[in-house]
Amino acid sequence: MAGSLDHGSLKFLDLLSPEVQSEIKGIEVRRTYQDGQMVHSSGDNGDRLIIVRSGAIRLGRVEASGKEAMLAVLGPGHVIGLIGVLTGRNRTQNAVAAGETTIGLVNKADFLAMMEKRPEIAGAILPMALDRLTIAFSIVDDIRLLNLTAFTASLLLKNLPEESAISGVLNWNQTELAAAVGVSRVSVGKALKKLEQKKLVLLRYGAIEVPDTKALSEWIDATRAENTS
Repeated sequence: MAGSLDHGSLKFLDLLSPEVQSEIKGIEVRRTYQDGQMVHSSGDNGDRLIIVRSGAIRLGRVEASGKEAMLAVLGPGHVIGLIGVLTGRNRTQNAVAAGETTIGLVNKADFLAMMEKRPEIAGAILPMALDRLTIAFSIVDDIRLLNLTAFTASLLLKNLPEESAISGVLNWNQTELAAAVGVSRVSVGKALKKLEQKKLVLLRYGAIEVPDTKALSEWIDATRAENTS
């Protein structure tokens, strides 16, 4: 998957001072994975923090039918496994490399010791966790209030590259988008065709273009308002 699926969430490393970032580099162990290689599986011990250094990590679960439900694709600056490190819980999702990916692994004991030494780490965890919680609530609201076409549009809009202020291109194919939305490729294809007919998206090979992000946002808001009136 060429794009990210982080819903614009805060990056943990961006919330830390350069000094603390440097200290973390000093205690982490680097590993590189190839595209599609499993980093960890659901149920694995959650005793290490994962820091994405390059590439991306795809998080999700495989349903009984064999279909993947993709929850997020996190790129450089994001961390995975804070809940496990802080609570002792096992992994709840599969983590797979999306493209060639390098991560930094920090053992639980080392991370907790550094957090005690550097209170700003705890100060960074709180806003990041609250941000992810807010995003989760927003997604739940969208699932409740939006039909499939509008939900697909909302997911596209939230995950455009940060520099896409007016228009943008999301480098996902329809199979990847279907996994992110949680429906079949056929269903997401129909939703995209409806958006294309409204001139809200342009379908490219392996990518989806949003020519006018404001127009798409306004259409989503109007759809949401119809369902709450």
